[in-house]
Amino acid sequence: MQTTVRRLSLPDHRRILMLSDPHGHADGLRAILKEAGFSGDDVLILLGDYLEKGPQSLETLRLVMELQRTRVVYPLMGNVDLWRLEMLESRDEELQREMQAYSLKAKAWWGGSLLHEMCAELGCPLTEDTDICALFPEIRRHFAPEIAFLHSLPTILETQRFIFVHGGVPHEDLAALEGTDAFPLLKFDDFYSAGLSFRKTVVVGHWPTVLYSPMNPVFDPIVDRERHIICLDGACGVKSEGQLNLLILPEWKSDDYSFLTWDALPRITALDFQAASPKEKARYIRWNDHAVTLLDRGEEMSRVLYKGAPMDVPTRFLFDHDGVLSCSDVTDYRLPVEPGDEMHLILALKGGCYVKKDGAAGWYFGRWAAETKEG
Repeated sequence: MQTTVRRLSLPDHRRILMLSDPHGHADGLRAILKEAGFSGDDVLILLGDYLEKGPQSLETLRLVMELQRTRVVYPLMGNVDLWRLEMLESRDEELQREMQAYSLKAKAWWGGSLLHEMCAELGCPLTEDTDICALFPEIRRHFAPEIAFLHSLPTILETQRFIFVHGGVPHEDLAALEGTDAFPLLKFDDFYSAGLSFRKTVVVGHWPTVLYSPMNPVFDPIVDRERHIICLDGACGVKSEGQLNLLILPEWKSDDYSFLTWDALPRITALDFQAASPKEKARYIRWNDHAVTLLDRGEEMSRVLYKGAPMDVPTRFLFDHDGVLSCSDVTDYRLPVEPGDEMHLILALKGGCYVKKDGAAGWYFGRWAAETKEG
């Protein structure tokens, strides 16, 4: 797919809302827009990746289509959206069977996949025995509106002071990018670490902000006012503790950024004080550097060697990655906690809890109480 650029002028005196990577979480998208009081007076810009890594891909896609029809909403293409569009249009039977196998695994991991949900709506549940190649013509016919919508999504949205794109741009000469291969702009991995700076503010998703955290996992948006870069992806669906980030401007001329977050984790309330451990001494195993050596396996916690030093990690976070013992993202950092603080519970163990507080993950070793739905 070729790069397309849509240019528009944002209206004065209207809120500008920005969100990326809902990844099959229609309920979360509805919830965060409701919390923001999203209305017809606002402008919503969605930076792509509506599909996969969640249980509601088809519902999320249709929700975005409905929002575009009924409100002032500008959706962009994401790399996963492009992959699925190519899958839906492919006549390559080998690729179709590969997507069948992937979708079965995705169902087990995330509770659903686009192909799974499409097959279910057609009354042909996706299994290993499904003749997916024979089903694809009916999929293309039945879901023609969804396919057409995906085709309509631009790569880049440029406004008076912003450039919105799913992955990133190498420069601001957007005219030079038009007509080139869109994929590098949709899957611009590690964009914020590329050292780029811009005149207009470049707003991106794709690469979870937590992967830029130096000491402990932080999922909140990154707003770099000097380099004019905003990173929004809170790893919703990609990580069990991830979140949706909704950035809000009172109007496009304003620099008064605020944001809301959503995740599906249960809430708990701290009952005890806990001092933070020194951040400079925190150890943090992250997604792209997760190989460990097992020293001692315990029922709840195990001791591993990570980068030459011992570290205690939850045993359930250990997994095999291509024959190498690895560990899911985790830190040994103790969060600063005051009695009454709300925390999002990731994992409760006998000796303590791995939680998220104010967008940052870490450990809490005090007493806590579960919040009621009303509370």
